[in-house]
Amino acid sequence: INIPPQQDPLLEFLASRLMNHGHRAKANRIVTRTLLNIHAYTRAPPLPILREAIFALAPAVRLLKHRHSTKTIYRPVALSEKQGIWFAVKWLLDECKGRQGGPMIEERLAREIIKIAKGESKTLDKKVEVHKMAMVNR
Repeated sequence: INIPPQQDPLLEFLASRLMNHGHRAKANRIVTRTLLNIHAYTRAPPLPILREAIFALAPAVRLLKHRHSTKTIYRPVALSEKQGIWFAVKWLLDECKGRQGGPMIEERLAREIIKIAKGESKTLDKKVEVHKMAMVNR
């Protein structure tokens, strides 16, 4: 198995977003088990698959909402790479945390990441929708 580096910024960021009530070790365990599940499902190094999925999901723009009396106007604003990754991880975790019961969070994350890498995930539709709205309102 291809073991990822000890200090990877993307893995640390993912663990930070998963962390609840300061339980950093638990969040790190979830990330590690997610990588193991990705490897078990694909038999490929998990870190490149994770990176590919996160960067595929990261939006390039977001919409700011302005109100003029009764009319709502959307204005597209470009995002930096770090901001895009923040939105991608947020959408990924929202998709996986929304379900109760069934497989554990590590397995749900791994399955969703693999779906995103294949281009079959519903979360990719959210990115496409944001980009369409930005093009309409530019």
